[in-house]
Amino acid sequence: MLSKLIKRFSWHKKKEKEMETASRRVALTILRYKESSKEIQEEIERNRFARYLVYDKEDHHGIH
Repeated sequence: MLSKLIKRFSWHKKKEKEMETASRRVALTILRYKESSKEIQEEIERNRFARYLVYDKEDHHGIH
């Protein structure tokens, strides 16, 4: 009986650690995405032409 409780407790501890690791990975991925997005937005601001390539959905040259 006691060994079942110990096994169950250690299984829960293992799963808890896995969840903590997964949460850290997700948080790090989100942070990297935000940084990359910020860098892309800064580059778009530096290069005015790129803004139209990324954001403009209308075709100003008559080509469809």
